[in-house]
Amino acid sequence: MNLEFHGAAGGVTGSHMVLDADGMRIGIDAGLFQGNEASRDQADLGHDPRSMRVLLLTHAHIDHSGRVPLLIKRGFSGKIISTAATVDLCEIMLKDSAHLMMEAAEHEIQHSDQRRNPFDRPLYEEKDVLAAMKHFTAIRYDKEHDLGRFSIRFRDAGHILGSAIIELSFGKKRLVFSGDLGRPGAPFLRDPEKIDGADWLVLESTYGDMDHGDIAERGKMLLDIILETLDRGGNVVIPAFAVGRTQEILYELNPYAERGMLNGVSCFVDSPMAISATEIYARHPECFDEETLSLLRSGDSPLEFPGIRYTRSRDESKAIYDHKGPRIIISASGMCTGGRVLHHLIKNLEHKDSTILFVGYQADGTIGRKLLDGARKIRIMDKDLDVKAQIKSLDAFSAHAGRNEILSWLRSFRQFPDKIFLNHGEHRATRALAEAIGTEFGSEVVIPARGQRYRLC
Repeated sequence: MNLEFHGAAGGVTGSHMVLDADGMRIGIDAGLFQGNEASRDQADLGHDPRSMRVLLLTHAHIDHSGRVPLLIKRGFSGKIISTAATVDLCEIMLKDSAHLMMEAAEHEIQHSDQRRNPFDRPLYEEKDVLAAMKHFTAIRYDKEHDLGRFSIRFRDAGHILGSAIIELSFGKKRLVFSGDLGRPGAPFLRDPEKIDGADWLVLESTYGDMDHGDIAERGKMLLDIILETLDRGGNVVIPAFAVGRTQEILYELNPYAERGMLNGVSCFVDSPMAISATEIYARHPECFDEETLSLLRSGDSPLEFPGIRYTRSRDESKAIYDHKGPRIIISASGMCTGGRVLHHLIKNLEHKDSTILFVGYQADGTIGRKLLDGARKIRIMDKDLDVKAQIKSLDAFSAHAGRNEILSWLRSFRQFPDKIFLNHGEHRATRALAEAIGTEFGSEVVIPARGQRYRLC
């Protein structure tokens, strides 16, 4: 039995693995590459998808699901298995991905003098997304599902709505894929489930070299940045992932708005996908923790409060700057790789009174990473901008477990894995986590490269 790594190996994005057991091939995730790795999306998948029997999805984030329609286009005809919430989120996220690809292609056609060589055609269109969605099958958390020679069980990863840790069993052997692990104590979702044992573990390492700020303090830190900016007369622009991060920001703002601490401040959620994702959140209370369920039972929706405005249409988005008074603008994409947030950056980056607040991971090569790294000039949508706005970051909003949270999760294993594969991390983070695991647990730790294949048994 062999495990192949075709993405998120030696980097953070493009998650894609294949388990090969005597010709029975099972895929795990099929995500888009982003940032400096984005050009790899146009390359070969690294294997023939027609040979895969089934694809298992840990969650809907585009760096884990974004190449699903491409697999179908290139011949994969099997089932795609995920949680029900992941099915619903994938539909809106993959449609949005197709839309952004088409927009990028149209821009290159209209600006042929700036065209890259070769021209990157869209990987897929909305019709391909609709075809892919017909392959999805939803299973519940903690329910064993038979794949013939194997059985699978999805456990709650606590990362985003519907995210899963995958346990794959055959005989007495067990292979576990952590997917992206969430943080204990995060709003809405239950904490990542503890796993009692595994023979092999594929573990994410996005923040293997650092810990995050305290979740309990992040709401107050967010409020302080907002009030400081509004006192200067500026706007607060928060590039945020439409799924997970946007909803958590609203959750933290809710109590302050309801206590009147944001009177006169309009909070715009300017992302059609974030609005659709928020509606999907309401449909999946089976994913919520007890605190959120208690709020809902009391009639208090954590995603609604005085001053909130959801802007779905382009006209509503354009009208944001006709609005008089202070503004908080939450808009996708979270890494500033596309979407409406680019227009808000253009409007605010050259104003010293405004703040651009990052609340999530920024892949190398993205506009978000360049701004966080201190760029004083930036080019966005053919416009050269001087960066005068305040650039700030709140890593307490990360949906990924930090270094010590990962190590704490590992301590719950009663049967510790003989071998751990670290993926989904930049070199520094992965190396640091590998050293920490080796020192504390003594297990063999492997850092795969893209295209490598490992024999398990």
